Amino acid sequence: MNPPGTPAPGHSPVPAATPPGPAPAPPEALADGPASTAPAPEHVTGPVSAPALTPVPAPFPASASASADRRVLAARLLAARRQASAVRGVPRLPRDGRPVVCSAEQRRLWLAEQIGGPAASPPVTAGLALDGPLDLERLTAALAAVVDRHPVLRTRYAEVDGEPVQLRPETRLTLRQSAALIDVVDLSFAPEPEREALAAALAVEAGGHRFDLASGPMLRLTVLRLAADRHRLLLVCHHIAADARSADLLTAELAAAYRADDAQAPAPADDADAPADDRPQYADYAAWSRSRLDRVLPERLAYWRHLLAGAPPVLELGLDAPRPPGGHGGHGGGGGGDRRTATVAVRVPGAVVERLRAVGDGARLTGHTVLLAGFLVLLARCAGRREVTAGVVSGGRPHPELGAVVGCFTDLLPLRVSLADDPAFRSFAPRVREALAAGLAQAAPFDRIVSAVAPRRAPGVHPLFQVLFVERTEVATDGPGGPGGPGSGWGPGLDAAPWGQEVDGSAYDLVLAAGVGPEGAELVLTYPCERFARSAVAGFADALVELLTLLAERPEAALSGVRTAEPWRPPSAPPSARPTAPTAGEGRAAGQVTGPVVELRALWAEVLGREGVGDHDDLFAHGGDSLAVVRIAARIAERFGVDVPASAFFESPTPAGFGAVLARLTEEQQHV
Repeated sequence: MNPPGTPAPGHSPVPAATPPGPAPAPPEALADGPASTAPAPEHVTGPVSAPALTPVPAPFPASASASADRRVLAARLLAARRQASAVRGVPRLPRDGRPVVCSAEQRRLWLAEQIGGPAASPPVTAGLALDGPLDLERLTAALAAVVDRHPVLRTRYAEVDGEPVQLRPETRLTLRQSAALIDVVDLSFAPEPEREALAAALAVEAGGHRFDLASGPMLRLTVLRLAADRHRLLLVCHHIAADARSADLLTAELAAAYRADDAQAPAPADDADAPADDRPQYADYAAWSRSRLDRVLPERLAYWRHLLAGAPPVLELGLDAPRPPGGHGGHGGGGGGDRRTATVAVRVPGAVVERLRAVGDGARLTGHTVLLAGFLVLLARCAGRREVTAGVVSGGRPHPELGAVVGCFTDLLPLRVSLADDPAFRSFAPRVREALAAGLAQAAPFDRIVSAVAPRRAPGVHPLFQVLFVERTEVATDGPGGPGGPGSGWGPGLDAAPWGQEVDGSAYDLVLAAGVGPEGAELVLTYPCERFARSAVAGFADALVELLTLLAERPEAALSGVRTAEPWRPPSAPPSARPTAPTAGEGRAAGQVTGPVVELRALWAEVLGREGVGDHDDLFAHGGDSLAVVRIAARIAERFGVDVPASAFFESPTPAGFGAVLARLTEEQQHV
C-alpha cells in the first residue's frame, strides 16, 4: 500500500465513510461476532498482517447473485490463505534457555509498567464457584501440571540494550513451588449470610496482586473456603503472560488436570498429542510475530499518522464529578468507597440487538459493532463533539497452532470516526464497521502508534484516547467442555460455575465491556471513582440503552433527531481536575534555564538519535516515546544519582524545563 495522501486544506482526515488505506473486509467477514469461525477475529493481532481483511479483486457485477458469488469467492480465497499459512507453521525456537525477544504486546506492557508502575497493567482474572469437596493437594498438583505446560507463566523479564527480553524457565515446577502460588483463605468463621460478600471483597483485593516482572511467576490462585463443600477460586495472571482467552484455557486445563488420577492429564487442546518439546510456546510466537512486524511497520505507521493527524488529544466527557463527603448536590460520591474504580451494568434486550444488526446494507452487522456504534454516538453527544476517537481491543491467535497457547495476543487500536455530516444510524453503523476493518488491516503495536503520532502528553492521561470498548465473549455454561454444571470437567461430585468478580483499577476514563448472547447484551461500564459520580455513570448507561432502543426503531432518522434524556449532566460543569499537557515554557520563568541543561540536551540527543537538540525541544514532539523515557531515566540515575518519576517527563518534556525538575529532585533526595 502506498502511504496515505495528505488531506485537502481545511478538511479533517476523519473518514466520512472509509478511512484512508486498503479496502475493508467483505462485510461477511465481520458479520458473525467474536465467537464466529469467520477469519477476521483470528487475524487482528497487532504485529501480523490481516489476510481476512484483504479486498477481493474487482470488479463484480452489482447484482444479488453476483454479490453472493463474491462472498463465496472471498470465503474460498480466505480459506486457501489460512490453509497455506497452517502448512508453514510457527517456527520453534531452541529450548536452550537463551533470552528471547518480547512480542510487541509484551513490550507495550513492559514499558507501561516501567512508566506507571505495577498498577499500569490491570491483571487478567478468572473466577469459579465450586460446590462439592475440594482436595487442595490434588489442586496443587493440577496447578503444577498446568504451569509446566505454559512456560510463559514463569517467564521473567530483563532489559538488554534498552529492550525487554524474556528469560524462560529451565526447570520444572515442584509441588512446593506450586503450593506457594496458592493462597487459601478460610471464611467459614463468618456468619453464613456474610460469606459471599466477604469473598467478593477479598477477590477484589486478590485481583490487585502486584507481580514482579523481574522475578515472576506471573500467576496466583486464591481459594476462598466458604464451607467444607463450597469454595470460590480466583485465578489472577499478569497481562504480560495471559489474555482473556488464556484465562479460559487455564481454567479448562486446571479442571482436566484435577480430575485426572495422576493430575498430569493433557489439557483439552488441539495439540494434546504432540510431544512436549514440539508444542508451540508463546516465545515462539513472540519471535515469529516480531520478524513479520518489521516488514510492514513503516507503512502501517504512515497510515496511523495520517488518520490521527489533528485529532483532539483529550475527550472530555461531560459527566458529573463526585461530591466530597458531606457536600451538597445530591449526587453522592463515586460509588467505590476506598476503591479506585467501580462498575455499572445494564442489559439491552435481544430484540433490540437483532433489529440493530439488520440495519446495515447487505450483510448483517455484528452485535458488537452496533453496540460500539451506539456507544460512539453517545460519547460524542456527551462530550459535545462532532468526532470521537476511542480505543478498541484487537487480538486473536493469528495461526491455528496457537489456539491452545497461553499468552498475551491482544493490543489496542485507536478508532476515529466523524459524525459531522449528521448521518442516520443505518449509514453510521456500517461506517464504524469499515473504519474498524481498515484499522485492523493496518494494526500496529499501540506504543509504536503513539510514538509515530507524537501527541501532546500529560501525566495521568492515556494517550490518543481515554475511552475503551472491549468485546466480551459469552462463556458456555453447559456441556462437557463448559465451565458449569456436573459435566464441567472437575470430576464427579464437584460442580463448577463462573464466578463474577471485579478488578480495581483502570487507565481510562470509561471502559465499556460488551457481551452479546442469545438473550441480549450485557454492558458493563468501569469508571474512576475520583472523576465521575456513580449517578452520572448510571445515567449514561441508562441513556445508552434508551438510545439503542430508539435507533432500532428509527434507523433512517438523522442521529441529531434521535434524542434521549441526559441524566449525566452536572448542574454546573466544574473545572476539570484532569492534568493538562504543558505548553512551551511552562514550569519555568521566561528565558530561565536551570540545572544541568547541557548534559540533558546531550541525553535527549543520545536517546532520540538526533543532533542539535535545543533547550526547548520537546522530547515527544521529536519522536520520544515510553522507551525513551525509560532510557533517559536510567541514564539520569546513573549519572546524577537521582530517581526520576516518569510523570516528570510529561510535565517538563524539554531539557530546559526538566533541568529545574532535576535540580529540585536532587535537593529533595539529598535531604531524605
